[in-house]
This record gives sequence, structure tokens and C-alpha cells, in this order.
Amino acid sequence: MSRTLTRTIPKTQTLDPCGDTTCLVPPAEFVRLRYFFGQRLGVVDFFDEQSYLVGKQRFHNLLAHGVGVLCGLRATRYVFPQGSPPTADTTLLRVSRGAALDACGREIVVGWDQCIDVAAWFAQHPEAAQSADELNLRLWIALCYRECPSDPAPAPRDPCGCETNGCEFARIREGFELSLVTDEEAEEMAPRDVGNAGECPKPLPDSCLLLANFVATLDQQGKKVVNISGPDNDIPERLRLLPTAELQELLLQVSTDAGSAGLSGRGPHLRTLTFENGGVDSGTLSIGIQTTGTDQLSRDPLAAPAQIAAKVSRFKDDGTWEVAPVFTASYVAGTSSGINLDWAAGAGLIDGGRYRVLLESDREQPPVDQKMRPLTPYSWARHFRLVKDAGGNLVLAESLYA
Repeated sequence: MSRTLTRTIPKTQTLDPCGDTTCLVPPAEFVRLRYFFGQRLGVVDFFDEQSYLVGKQRFHNLLAHGVGVLCGLRATRYVFPQGSPPTADTTLLRVSRGAALDACGREIVVGWDQCIDVAAWFAQHPEAAQSADELNLRLWIALCYRECPSDPAPAPRDPCGCETNGCEFARIREGFELSLVTDEEAEEMAPRDVGNAGECPKPLPDSCLLLANFVATLDQQGKKVVNISGPDNDIPERLRLLPTAELQELLLQVSTDAGSAGLSGRGPHLRTLTFENGGVDSGTLSIGIQTTGTDQLSRDPLAAPAQIAAKVSRFKDDGTWEVAPVFTASYVAGTSSGINLDWAAGAGLIDGGRYRVLLESDREQPPVDQKMRPLTPYSWARHFRLVKDAGGNLVLAESLYA
């Protein structure tokens, strides 16, 4: 079952039997049927059996795989008749076959290429012209899960009722709907944060996926669509899910590159930074060193000959970099080992200043622990921003861009 656009996404539920967009929230617990000899099964029992299996699958899809396009579903301009130049005017879109998972964990399968007539859609939705910028109207292609009852079959009626025969749908056909939506409607469908990391996602009332956007050109009167641009399939709103084989290959490549670049390993490594003892224009930037057990660095990593070079730069409002105020670098050994960069009072650190710290070590004679495991990564860099707290002292900003 497929439905290619005849309307925009409804704002409210309708009586359309194929328009049910209910997205079930994952249950607090799963309960499955237990069968025994002599058990009498009714419609409710079979419904519960299906709900258990379908619910488990959607629960797995959503939490284990996420939301996005699995394959295909790319939009292109379709020029007709065949043989016309690819740049010829057209109002037809072609969406290739493919598959996706929506934010309810439901599988959406588009088994064959689909065609959307943008001009015909606009003729039915002239109010969309209000969203146009002069004669250019940006539209989005949305893919939504839809299901419809099908395959009617004879159904006996209540013996106490007035009717002697009846008919019920014996199947539910899972399908999809392709829609065109304006910027305002697309904003409501765009991926959004579901809470803090680790929280279970909260399904949307009508979970649709944005596949691409394009610009429709209107005539001088703004009454009809005369041409469309090439769809942009690489929009941030188009979420893509990678197959496990591709993820494994990417992970292996990243691990190999990280090991070669000294970005990973079982030995000591540089970690996050903190800023303490801040004054109005001074303070100490601390870069922690994570070690394994009691294995400490064999010596001061800042000392020659294999000296770690520490550099700090400030990003100016005109888009250029300058050397930050002079600091003193020191190494702190022990269980809370690290490297401190200290700016004395009057050094000139500024409120709202955006900085970049860079540590680089010699790869021929790097600082190591007692097992000869080098301090990694060999080149370590972080951005940070300083702001004043309520007491007027400098502290690390929560966000570099806030």
C-alpha cells in the first residue's frame, strides 16, 4: 500500500482508516501469552500475541538502531518525455525505492520508485504560496508510515443483532505516504532532542522522516509551479542508519588510524582540562594525565630532551589568531598527575576570551611510563572559553559557542 501526495500532513486525526498515526510508547513491561491444552483463544488473545511481537520488534528498532533511512529513498528531478535534456523544465519528482525506520521504530518499505507531481500538488494547495520568497517556494519531501485495513472477508454478526451477515477486513497492510510540506511544517517534523543522554526517546504524535528539499519556481502571477530545482538529499534533517557491516568497517578504520596517530592505547594519555584559582585576569589551566594503576610517567614530560611543547593562542573577533599571554608550564606527578599552565595576576586573560591549547611531544623519545607505553596522543588540542563568574573571577564557560 502506498499513497503519493494528495494533501499536506494533517494537523489533527481524521476518520480516514489509513490515517492512523498513533505512535505507541514502549511499555513498562512485556507480557506474552502462555499456551496450554484445552485453552480457549479469542480475538483479544490473538491481538495480544501480535502486539507482543510487533512491540518487541519496534522497541528493538528504536533503541538499538535509531531513526533514519536504511537505503535508497533519494529524490531527483524527473524530466519527461525521455530523451529531453536533463536541465529542461519539469515539475516532476522521482523518489527511489528504499527503506527506513521512523521515530516509533516502525519499518517503512517503499518497494518501487515513486513520482510526485509538484504542479498538481500546488494546484490543490494554493495557500502554500504564502510561504514563497518572491516566486521561489522551498518544499520538503516527507515520508510517513501508514497502514490500511485490507482483504475484506465474511464475518458473522452478533446473534442478538438485527443483521444476518457481515464483512470485516482480514488484513492490515503496512505502507507509506509521501508528502510535500512547507518550511513551517518541516520544522515541526525536524529531528529534535529527546532529553539528556541515556534517556529513552519520546515518540512524536506523527513520526515522519524528511528526505530532501527543493525549490519550486512559480509563474509571474504566483498561481502555478513551472519548474523545480534539483533536490538536496544531503540535508542535516535526513538521518541515515548504517548497516552493521559498514559500521564495523568504519570502526576498524578509525581504530587503525587512531593507533597509528598515537590517539589511543593502554598507556597514559591526556584527558580533559579544568581551570582553577581564577582571578580577574589570571588562573591555572590543568590538563589531566590518565595513568593505569600505579604506573606513572618515568620523568617530567616537560623536561628536555623529549620535551612536550605547550602553546596557547587566542582567537580574536576579527577572525585572526594571536599568541596568548605568557604562562608558566609545570608537571604535577602522583595519582592526580597532569600539566598546569599558570597565568599570574596581571597576565591579561580576558573575559569572553576564546583560546586554543596545543600540546605536542617528540615521537622519537616520547614521555613513557615504566612499561615503555608512550603518553598519547602525540598531538593534543582543545578549545576553551573564559568568562567571569558572579565574583568577577575567570572560569571555564560551559560552552565554547554560548
